[in-house]
Amino acid sequence: MSLEKISIQKNTRVEFSSNELLFLAKSGQPYRGSLYVKFESLGESFDMLSFKRYLTSLRSVTLNAEDIAHEIYMTIDKSIESKNLGVVVDLSARGGIQQRLSFGYEFSVTQKNNIFQVG
Repeated sequence: MSLEKISIQKNTRVEFSSNELLFLAKSGQPYRGSLYVKFESLGESFDMLSFKRYLTSLRSVTLNAEDIAHEIYMTIDKSIESKNLGVVVDLSARGGIQQRLSFGYEFSVTQKNNIFQVG
């Protein structure tokens, strides 16, 4: 699946995050986690709705956990032109082991509170 490209101002620094990452392990068991994406625009970004659809489509994809950051990176890289693209995935613990996976440009994850969250 590709992401729908949109035009934005060149050199805009863009960050996306989602706490709704879900995909299947080779065993068929689900992996859950958080996704962080950061890049600098060369005049392009992707539509948030198509990004949400892409993330939802991963729920039917079977991958090794260690390949998810690369998979997302390659999808974004094929969809838009950018520089300093980086992807970080924090997976929920399985078997008592926590994983953080990254691919591309390294950056520090900024975790933000959901300001529209109730309760």
